[in-house]
Amino acid sequence: MEVLFKRIHPNATIPKQATEFAAGWDVTATEIEFSHVTDLVICKLGFAIKIPDGYRFVIVPRSSLTNTHWIIQNSPAVGDSDFTGEYQVRFKCIRKNKVDLNKGQIVYDNFPYNIGDRIAQIYLEAVIPIEFTEVYNLPETKRGSGAYGSTGK
Repeated sequence: MEVLFKRIHPNATIPKQATEFAAGWDVTATEIEFSHVTDLVICKLGFAIKIPDGYRFVIVPRSSLTNTHWIIQNSPAVGDSDFTGEYQVRFKCIRKNKVDLNKGQIVYDNFPYNIGDRIAQIYLEAVIPIEFTEVYNLPETKRGSGAYGSTGK
């Protein structure tokens, strides 16, 4: 399947699989912005793509991120087939170490990535057209309205 790739930043790289059977394609950071206002680190990917209609682009963390105190803020992130702007990944630290009294800012664990590093993975998923039908009652099921933990341990 062809996905059109437009380089926005001169150092942008075309997403690549780490191995022949890897399920995701690694993306790299071309710019990194630290925002103490929003407590986010914004990593620009330096490219735009045109996803075939009927598919969506999904951005998820690389497994190495689990060794840190950082998360992708909107994970999984979704790119629609009609979005053709630059993609970015936003990270948030989930462990605040201390407050820097000189700057009045919170100091976080060191951000684990640098420009040029593989920072996330992407993959495509088919978007299945659905139609919602409003009803007064739903069919009975064994679980019913049981919420979190209702199926046992």
